[in-house]
Amino acid sequence: MDILALGILAAALQALGYLAYGFKVLKRDITPNATSWLMFAYGTTFLVILEWDRDASVALLALPIVCATLSIGIALYCLRKTRRAWWPEHKLEKLSFLLDILLTIAYLFTWMLLLQGTISAAEKGLAEIFILICWNIGIFTAFLPLLRQVYYHPDTEHSTPWAVWTLAYLVLAFITVSEEGIISVLLLYPVTNIGLHGFIALHTAYWRYRHNKSIA
Repeated sequence: MDILALGILAAALQALGYLAYGFKVLKRDITPNATSWLMFAYGTTFLVILEWDRDASVALLALPIVCATLSIGIALYCLRKTRRAWWPEHKLEKLSFLLDILLTIAYLFTWMLLLQGTISAAEKGLAEIFILICWNIGIFTAFLPLLRQVYYHPDTEHSTPWAVWTLAYLVLAFITVSEEGIISVLLLYPVTNIGLHGFIALHTAYWRYRHNKSIA
């Protein structure tokens, strides 16, 4: 299977995970965290723009494009259903939300400097690495409200979509290594998401198993 086909497979798995997630949200088996999904929506959208600007291949872009598009849909659903519930109440979650906004401003500002040519060619590589590192740190700040919710209330999420998404990011990691090598800042994105999505899948599956609830 060639790299483009793997990219399409990763995107298809990502879409399948969203289909399962949306179905379970409508069945009220899942209560999506509005704060995290809002951060997922704008964060992944910016990632697509940043990677497109770096001339990333279709294989690398396919999954983030699907993720950005469908996460916006989940975020809009959360905002419509919960109105102001996107603003977190816990101090730690408020801090993560503010940090996420600051990180977003930091990498967008740096990206704008790159577009305007303010940053020299010699500094361009370092600036791009800085942008991607900021974005990947932002993954943790975006996930924090959801991780707290899952830790204290594992019944609000379901293992199936998170397991499918973990598989999708595993495929993306293989694509990234094939195209960029094992030492690449781009590898942070799939590897970080494998860990976070995998944790949610395992934690919720274990809770459901202990309480004799369906894992599928």
